[in-house]
Amino acid sequence: MRPDPTPAGRVAFVLSGSGSLGAVQVGMLQALFDEGIRPDLLVGTSAGAVNAAWVAGHPHSEGARELAGIWRGLRRQDIFPLDPWAGALGLFGRTNHMIPNAGLRALLERHIPYERLEDASIPIHVVATDLKAGHAVVLSSGPAVPALLASTAIPGVFPPVTIGRRELIDGGVADLTPISAAIAEGATQVYVLPIGHQWLRQERTNAVGMALQAFARVVEHRLNVEVAAYTQSADIRLLPTIDGPAVSPADFSRTPELISRAYRATRRHLSRQPSTPVLASVA
Repeated sequence: MRPDPTPAGRVAFVLSGSGSLGAVQVGMLQALFDEGIRPDLLVGTSAGAVNAAWVAGHPHSEGARELAGIWRGLRRQDIFPLDPWAGALGLFGRTNHMIPNAGLRALLERHIPYERLEDASIPIHVVATDLKAGHAVVLSSGPAVPALLASTAIPGVFPPVTIGRRELIDGGVADLTPISAAIAEGATQVYVLPIGHQWLRQERTNAVGMALQAFARVVEHRLNVEVAAYTQSADIRLLPTIDGPAVSPADFSRTPELISRAYRATRRHLSRQPSTPVLASVA
C-alpha cells in the first residue's frame, strides 16, 4: 500500500484525452520528470487516464521513458482494429459499438503494474462519464483495468463499461480536463497536460475537417473556462500544446514526432517558468 500523502503543497498532474494524441503527454511527462517535477496525485480522462495510470505505477523518469517506448510500439490495429462484421452490427443497431475493446483490454492488462487503483504507488483518479446521468464519475479505487476501459469508452466506438450499477463511457464527454477533481483531492499546484488540437490551425477542406475544427474549438473553450475558474483555488500551470501536424486520434504513425515535439516545447516552457501561476494559451 502507498503511504498517506502529505496534505500541504500537493502537486497534481491532470491529463486530458484524445486517442493517439495522448503521445503528446508522454513528451510532457518526460520533460516534467527530467526537470525534477513529480506528482503527489494524478487525474486522467480517456487516453490521459491511461497515461496517468502508468505514471502512478512508475512515478519517475525511467517510467516516463518506458511509457514512450510502449507508445512508439503502438499501431492503429492494436487499439482500433477494423472488423467489418463488428462495424456492420454497430451500424445496423445490433450492438451499441463499432469496435470491441479486447485489444485495449489486453494492452492494459499487459502493462498496468497493479490490479486495483488504490494499490498504485501514488494516488490515481480516473474520470469516466455516467451514461444515464451525464455527469463525471471519479474512480479512485477498485479494479484498474475496468476503470480505464470505462474512461476510454468512446461513445459508439467502444462498448460502455458497467461498474457497480452505473454504465460508464468516455470521461471526456463530461470532463475532458478534470482540474476540479484534482483540487477536490487537495491539490495546491496543478500541472495541466492538454492534448491540443492542431485542427484549429488547419484549412477546412471538407466536412470531416469542419467537424474536427468545431470539436477542437469546443475543447479549447472548455479548458480556458475551467482554468480561469480555478486560478484562485490553486496554482494552475497549463503546459503549452505543440505546433505540429493535424493528426487523427486514430493515427499512431506520428507518435515519435509528437513525443519529441512535446518534450522540447515543455522543456523550453519549464526553463522560463516563473514562480507565480501561469496561464498559457492553448490556441
